[in-house]
Amino acid sequence: MKNILKLLKKINKIHKNFIKKFVIFSLLMGILPLFSIIAPKLIIDEIYGQKRLKIIFIIAFLVLIFDFIRGLVNRLNANLLTESFESFFDVYTFKLSEKAIKLPVEKSDSKTVQDEMEKAHYAIFEIFKIYDLFAITINSTITGIFSLVVLMNLSVFVVLVVLILILLNKKIVKLIKTNELDYQKNDIPKLRAYRFFINFSQDHRYFKDIKIYNGEDFILKKSEIFHQKLVKNSNAYYTKNGIYVGLMNVFSNFSILGSLFFLVVKLIEKAISLADFTLYFNSLISLINASKEIQKNYAQVIAFNSQLQSLFDFLNQKEENFDEGKIKKINTEKITIKFDNVSFKYPKSKENILENCSFEIKNGETVALVGKNGAGKSTIVKLLCKFYKPTKGNIYINGININDIDTKTYYKILSPTFQDFRLFPFRISENISANLLDEITNYQREKMDESFYLLNLKSWIDKLINKEDTFLTFLFSKNSVEPSGGIGQKLALSRSIVHEGKFFIMDEPTSALDPRSEQEIFEKMLDISKGQTSLFISHRLSSTKYADRIIVCDNKKITENGNHEKLMKDDGLYKKMYLSQAKLYD
Repeated sequence: MKNILKLLKKINKIHKNFIKKFVIFSLLMGILPLFSIIAPKLIIDEIYGQKRLKIIFIIAFLVLIFDFIRGLVNRLNANLLTESFESFFDVYTFKLSEKAIKLPVEKSDSKTVQDEMEKAHYAIFEIFKIYDLFAITINSTITGIFSLVVLMNLSVFVVLVVLILILLNKKIVKLIKTNELDYQKNDIPKLRAYRFFINFSQDHRYFKDIKIYNGEDFILKKSEIFHQKLVKNSNAYYTKNGIYVGLMNVFSNFSILGSLFFLVVKLIEKAISLADFTLYFNSLISLINASKEIQKNYAQVIAFNSQLQSLFDFLNQKEENFDEGKIKKINTEKITIKFDNVSFKYPKSKENILENCSFEIKNGETVALVGKNGAGKSTIVKLLCKFYKPTKGNIYINGININDIDTKTYYKILSPTFQDFRLFPFRISENISANLLDEITNYQREKMDESFYLLNLKSWIDKLINKEDTFLTFLFSKNSVEPSGGIGQKLALSRSIVHEGKFFIMDEPTSALDPRSEQEIFEKMLDISKGQTSLFISHRLSSTKYADRIIVCDNKKITENGNHEKLMKDDGLYKKMYLSQAKLYD
């Protein structure tokens, strides 16, 4: 219950006086129907008593009035819940996105964390259950207490029958609770996969591949596979729940029959009047239904409480601590990098992807990192960017362990361009500066222009309707542009230039360019980074001869280290790869 109370407090912060209004409305919803239980007795007493039509009419009219007020309160309560839940939904959906974007990369890459995020989303969607869980439970509790008091005036026997019913249903309630929790546990991974395919089918970036390779049926079949798994899981859940609720109804019906027999005997013996019989019978039905609702809702409350725990656990996940390092300032006039006996394996992986890797990059040196696919080149970049910590060994910049440096300070030093870079569907200028349009400084615009000239982007930019303030993709504006792969990579490189980091990192950023364009870009990047420490990875080794030094990564280790001429003489993997590619261009 503590999570539900916590939720109600949070809703109350977003929507003022929510709890007060909710409790008042729920109490009224429980109190107003009570007159309908008493009314038949009052009418029958009047019919067999003084037979005053005026009184009978007043009682009937009051039933209608109370029913009207109950309907009005129900509508007000529904409006309150809809408005407050939608506000909560919007606020906490944003909070989930905010939390997700602030998680360390190590966590973001984890399937476990992805499932936890799906559970958190699931919990937000389920908050609309609160009406059923609380409003109906409060209503049933009030009705149940009133009916119990009425029946106790008749006989303890009837009360014992109801208590036996509650005990019989207790075991069923446990089964309902277990079924609810199992359903959530089994449903989340399937739901996440299904949502992925639904979003995937709506992502315009995949449309060309889907269309040209007749992928529509494939994607729909994939979606249907996970949809059927969801349906199967739901069917199993609802079938079990149906059986359990059916058993509760069977026990309830036996209780009603037993109590009805007792009441009929009392009526025949004239121990009670027909009016009393009506009152007791209505009270009995109300009490049994109320106890059934309370028990059934109790199982759902436990399950919902567990769902909310997933939401709060995810929101309490440790974010990336940008202030983790003690060192807030670092001299960047010179930049040296050192990998000291670094080994690394990804979380939950049993095998190292890097083992005892050691190398240095001197100040102002341009180093090329090469190797076969899967050799660990991009992993080295991830470690350099502090996305992951080495399993063993240390990485140093200017002789300082990078883990001792404040992350924000450290990121200002880096100017990386990643192999799997992403451009956002915002303005070009916003993409490059990472600022809102009205926050972009004149200096940043000057640096942008410089980068456009350096990367031969200026003529392309000038042709656009809004120049560098044109939107990428048509998601937010009809006056947009869809950049080609090559243009996209140049824009990503422009981002790293404008950032003005002192250590350039290029992780195969020119893979979408033809060899001539790639060579041109590397020559320009060498000019830009002249005198600055740089590391670049390229699958085309024709570019590596521009580097001051080449490091070869193979079989999890650093196997070769030297300039182009030296490595060609060493007759190792680098020479084989270089000559193999050279044949393609001869």
